Amino acid sequence: MGLTVRGTLENAQGRPRSGAGRPRTNATPPSDDARRDIIEAAARLFRAKGIAGASVREIAAEAGLQKASLYYYFGSKEEIVHAMIEGVLTPALAMQRRLGRAALSEAARLYAYLRFDVEQLCAAPYDCTWLINHGDLNDPQMTAFWADRNKLVAWIEARLKRGVDAGEFHACDRNMVAKAMIAATEYSVTWAERQDAARIVATAEEVASLLVRGVLAPGRNLNALRREAAAFNHPV
Repeated sequence: MGLTVRGTLENAQGRPRSGAGRPRTNATPPSDDARRDIIEAAARLFRAKGIAGASVREIAAEAGLQKASLYYYFGSKEEIVHAMIEGVLTPALAMQRRLGRAALSEAARLYAYLRFDVEQLCAAPYDCTWLINHGDLNDPQMTAFWADRNKLVAWIEARLKRGVDAGEFHACDRNMVAKAMIAATEYSVTWAERQDAARIVATAEEVASLLVRGVLAPGRNLNALRREAAAFNHPV
């Protein structure tokens, strides 16, 4: 959960990304992306009232739309929640795949991913960690999102294992460390200065450095792997 996050503004139902769409009310000035407006409006109301406490009518009004117009973009309140979570999970999984193919050391690969994840989470217009924790886990789509989140953990575990084998990392409880790293990236959104793009980048670099430094094998140079990772172009 500014940044244009892949997956946030489109969904499997093929609903419109942006454009004029359905009529707006006069309450909120129109923008060129009604879906994003709805997501941001929903995020504000979910934070204030909870997911169950915010009605579709209230979300529509907050976004400057009639209730019927909101349904042109999202079929239900649950679809809005799903779009929010997909919007930060999809790019994270895609980045892991890209890094898996890159010619990098395991340490640089891990650093580049952690930096990316903090940056994109902090730049999102909502706190997706809060959404995941408060979502209805009986929802099959939410269950699928949890499975995808577990893939993020498994990828980090694989980096740690290969890094230990290559002498880049010291031995550790890989599952525990991987979970701690994911938690650290996710919860950075709760304290980071998210309105300042430069501070987001600095925060991402510092958090990634702190996490990787904790597992680096003796004699490994953090600045060297940061330079290696910097050569990897990571679009956000």
